Amino acid sequence: MSGSIDRIFFRPPLAIARVGGSDTPLESFVWDSDRTIHGAHRTVITPAVSLAVMPDGSLRPYRPGAIQFRDQGLLRPVAPFFELWCVRSAGKPEALTSRILRELGVGTDHLEFVVSIANRKAQRRTGLASCAFVAQVQLRGDDHRRTPLLAISPHQHGEPPLVLPERPIPLGHFQVMRPIPGQAMSVDLDVIRVRFTPARGEVYGPPTATVAPASPLQQGLRLAEPTLGGRLHELVPEHNRILNPNTPWSGHRMNAGGDEPQPEDSFDGVNVGRDLSWGVVDDTCDGIIEARLVRQGVRLVAQSRVVSACPDWAPDRRPFYSIADDLADRDLGVPKGLDPEDLKFVVADLFERAFETASLINLDALRARAIDENAGSATTRQARALPRTDERSMTGADRGANAGVPARHADLTAELFPAPGPHATTPGDRLRYARAARFAHDQLCDLPTLMAFLSGEDQRVKALVRPPVGNFAQLAGAGAGPDEPFLNPRNSRDAQHDMRMPPYMRDSDAMPLALSQRQYRMLMDLVEALNRPPAKPRRRQR
Repeated sequence: MSGSIDRIFFRPPLAIARVGGSDTPLESFVWDSDRTIHGAHRTVITPAVSLAVMPDGSLRPYRPGAIQFRDQGLLRPVAPFFELWCVRSAGKPEALTSRILRELGVGTDHLEFVVSIANRKAQRRTGLASCAFVAQVQLRGDDHRRTPLLAISPHQHGEPPLVLPERPIPLGHFQVMRPIPGQAMSVDLDVIRVRFTPARGEVYGPPTATVAPASPLQQGLRLAEPTLGGRLHELVPEHNRILNPNTPWSGHRMNAGGDEPQPEDSFDGVNVGRDLSWGVVDDTCDGIIEARLVRQGVRLVAQSRVVSACPDWAPDRRPFYSIADDLADRDLGVPKGLDPEDLKFVVADLFERAFETASLINLDALRARAIDENAGSATTRQARALPRTDERSMTGADRGANAGVPARHADLTAELFPAPGPHATTPGDRLRYARAARFAHDQLCDLPTLMAFLSGEDQRVKALVRPPVGNFAQLAGAGAGPDEPFLNPRNSRDAQHDMRMPPYMRDSDAMPLALSQRQYRMLMDLVEALNRPPAKPRRRQR
């Protein structure tokens, strides 16, 4: 079939890789429900069709019998594949294959791939590009070698580079897969694919990054400036002490040049002594994979993005707020007119994910940190009744979220968590908030129980769930007043933590975490539908 290609694009347009020290990548799996008699339909992971890379760069599909996360203690990295797709002669999107290229009179040698990835964390804090490190490779489509991505700092006149050319930091590998005719396990092996394999998950530092004290305090709390307490540990392995010590990153001080990027205390050296950076970086990164196809003087370009992040420490637990939810909120917007029966299952899935998140976190520690942060900020006067932000938060003295709620429910918080006082805590009750949160969310994973909770309690649900952050259009016309129906960063009270769901968790900008506008609206639409008075039957006219 002859013709032309109108455009090319990658699937997926964004993928998340995860670092790991093993030479064997993690195999594919999907989320599923445990349907056994004792499984209670909890989320589990199930092996899925995976692709093994052969020595010549071709692929062999297979389905693993089980998912193995480590090899001799080393985590397996998550190394995503990217498929190149095309649209021919205004037709439907289809995977680009070597057969299609031949029909167009070109080959894989007419394809070119450019990978540009970088770690810019130190640059983000110092404001200097010389404190970043970047790797870039360029490969033809018929070059199937596994190519290392070696990063160095870009040259800036008068600025010493953090990563020197003679001691680059490896950020992983890139490989163009060899397409071969045929299918196996419903996988078309002739599709043009590339793979990004992330780095090993190591840290690097200057020669001085040897031994350092760890803060004995919980995250977010700081030791006094002259105090160097805590356990001593090796900061960077000797073979990775390769960074230039004469850069602004070694000795960068938190908030010395103004507000730090959030979270502000996420670099080595902060919260200990004078909050000075020890000059340490890691090998996570993000960047762009670009494909170029030149045919008859026309260049087509496709781009995808890849993020290399830390390992997933709970792969069989789903977050209630993910990148997918963020993108859906941005691109799909707030749904309107959904059938309540459909909304039931959407909201039920949200509550199941909330339980899975609650089962992983130490709510007692999060509450203590949040109350400590609240104490250090001023609060604007609130016209609406809101929960407490001090030690009385989520106790029997916290009545803000129970305003107008029937007494049988308003007393529930008091029963679980009495108001602060001289009462003793038993050894088995040290994490009473975490235990209670798991207990409460576990019950709401049952659909009839959840619907009963949402029915007849619309005012309580609205009081218990934190409203979403306002979008740009809403914030543009809003002042710093306390009574908007959304969270407003200009309002200092909205930046404080309280017991509203999800309690005491932080967003990326240190604001209290909230549902997306899309999630919040679907929840409230269901609550309103369940609590809507039934329509009165019409009288028959004789």
